Amino acid sequence: MQFAINYSPQALRLWREGAIQVDLFKCPDWHDLVAEVSRYHSLYVHCSLIVGQGRLVDVDMEALAGWLDTGDTQVINTHLCMLRSSFAPGQRITREAVVTRGLRELMPLCERFGPERVVIENLAYPTRAWRDDQLAESVDPAVISAICDRSGCGLLLDLAHAIRACEGTSASDIHGYLDALPVHRLRELHVVGLLPKRDELGIREDHFAMNESDWAIADYALGQIRAGEWRHPERMAFEYGGIGEKFAFRSDPAVIAAQAPRLYALAKSA
Repeated sequence: MQFAINYSPQALRLWREGAIQVDLFKCPDWHDLVAEVSRYHSLYVHCSLIVGQGRLVDVDMEALAGWLDTGDTQVINTHLCMLRSSFAPGQRITREAVVTRGLRELMPLCERFGPERVVIENLAYPTRAWRDDQLAESVDPAVISAICDRSGCGLLLDLAHAIRACEGTSASDIHGYLDALPVHRLRELHVVGLLPKRDELGIREDHFAMNESDWAIADYALGQIRAGEWRHPERMAFEYGGIGEKFAFRSDPAVIAAQAPRLYALAKSA
């Protein structure tokens, strides 16, 4: 399994100094940044596409095809986030209605690139941006499984998002939640830490350093992969660090130097 890390100048410096081992840098779909990072190291592109909000109607398929030809980008990734406001007023929102809408938006990507080159990522619940509008059905493992199975696409499993979804829906069994996802279609695994305390909105934000409970979930996931209970994904990404003000206080080189080697070893253990 390849080990990736969010690109940040701090991570690049640590790699150059030999303090961390990295197979790939994970980069957002920003042309200038991708061009710069590709001068130094192998990378892949993580797209910002969202399924469930009608945003894929005008997506530039040729631009997406260009990303598939960039670095070691193997799939076009999407994020599953359904909003109540995306449905007609008064419409009864059921699991099947959410699945149907998700498939309607996702299928053009699958038809263009082949379902084996498309993945959907589970999101957190609630998310700050769509807190009052986001449907809990979009983080329901049965919904995500139905969309993956009917479309033939893969799963990008974000462990921190899964933890937040469990907490947001008051599901107490994180292991059961994870196992109920379409892990037989697992293509990529995202790992990162959450803040230990909830904020004023009741949210534990992610993209922070790993704590012991985060490590325990990561160990569980890799154990399931090693045991053959989950599909062996092509790569695991440590989503700590990044570019710009949003990540300035979450790109501590001390955290990267301490935690990236442990995650590298965990990825290679599978």
